[in-house]
Amino acid sequence: MKLVNGLKLELNDGRILTQSSYPVNDIKCRIIGRLWIYEDITQQRQTAQQLLYLAERDPLTGLYNRHRFQEELNNLIATSLRSHHKFALIYFDLDDFKYINDTFGHKAGDTVLVRTAGEISSIVRHIEVFARLGGDEFAILSLIQPTDDIGILPARIVTSIAAIPLHFGGTNIRLTTSVGVAVFPEHGETAEDLVAHADTAMYQAKNQGKNTWAIYDATRDSSEVMMHRLTWYNRIAQALEQDLFSNSFPGVYETAHNRLIHLEILVRMRDTNEPDNLIMPGQFIPIAEKNGQIVNIDRWVIKRSIELLNQHPDIPPVAINISGRTFDDPAIPNFIRSLLSEFNVNPERLIIELTETAAVSDIQDAQRFIEAVHQAGCRVCLDDFGSGFSTFGYLKYLGVEILKIDGLFIRDLPNNRDNQIFVKAMVEVARGLGR
Repeated sequence: MKLVNGLKLELNDGRILTQSSYPVNDIKCRIIGRLWIYEDITQQRQTAQQLLYLAERDPLTGLYNRHRFQEELNNLIATSLRSHHKFALIYFDLDDFKYINDTFGHKAGDTVLVRTAGEISSIVRHIEVFARLGGDEFAILSLIQPTDDIGILPARIVTSIAAIPLHFGGTNIRLTTSVGVAVFPEHGETAEDLVAHADTAMYQAKNQGKNTWAIYDATRDSSEVMMHRLTWYNRIAQALEQDLFSNSFPGVYETAHNRLIHLEILVRMRDTNEPDNLIMPGQFIPIAEKNGQIVNIDRWVIKRSIELLNQHPDIPPVAINISGRTFDDPAIPNFIRSLLSEFNVNPERLIIELTETAAVSDIQDAQRFIEAVHQAGCRVCLDDFGSGFSTFGYLKYLGVEILKIDGLFIRDLPNNRDNQIFVKAMVEVARGLGR
């Protein structure tokens, strides 16, 4: 047993006690002894440590998440500006990862991500920062010494991933990656510029045939990929300015009585050249999430949904899916509250949905956001529940009222015994936690 800071005791069995001491006086105020009080705070300490871990770690791979990576990048930029040191931002994703997910299922996709994280962790030095940014996107921060060869680590990443043996559904899968590198300060002195240029370099590597790496080349920055992304940026901006978005309203039913419980709000974008042609969210949402336009799209959806509730007081509640970037914005809960007040809408008629992957990746921000939404009087739904295969441990920290089980477990549910077991477990855990 050892004494820590004179106030805490760490026992040999791992328990932590706090120690307090008070003088004991007789009726004449003479000290006749001391009262020692010990309190076991092991569980509180473990809970605090677990919350800290959840706040900065990707739940699937155990790597740093996007939030912690952004902090590390900002800190490294500030340090490097003072010390005039260089560092590389290495950005990579898995070529044709969507094919693996679509063909063999999300469980196979998760296996690939975990294997990738493990292989690359073995070649990354302890002084380097390795993070999963979301989906199949990874990033590394690596200090550069004057004698270092910048290409060694990117080349090893390409070789290591190509050597991962994968076998799904009787098929051998060859995994490859495309790696982009941006160097501070040559390719940018802000986090936004470095990330954008590393991302561009990654697509430059893909244009070389994939399974390779590329350092950012400004002369190739007007490539077809960049022009494509710039075109989408302009199209989304124009749609926001000209009110070219629209919503559809699929219903959610209670199966036992076939009763409509609430509506979901799904956003679509009208094509400026063909106004009758609706563009599905899969085409523009990923781009909007990368460039930050998603926050303005979410604000548009929130406002239109509350206006709809005001115009149709008899319709059931509506559910809006909020992106991870949007719940990072501390102004959003007040934005929701003010619109509900302006349009005189009962907050209980509005349900805010967060995807499991976004909520778990930034659990502290998610907790703050959920609490603020509850204070506004709205309910919260956790979407794609189970998609990360590690949600149960996080559910107790997320005070949501509604769970939407990921479609992976619902497909062919009457005939798939594995899915039946998963769904039953999810329902029992949710009910046990009062969800």
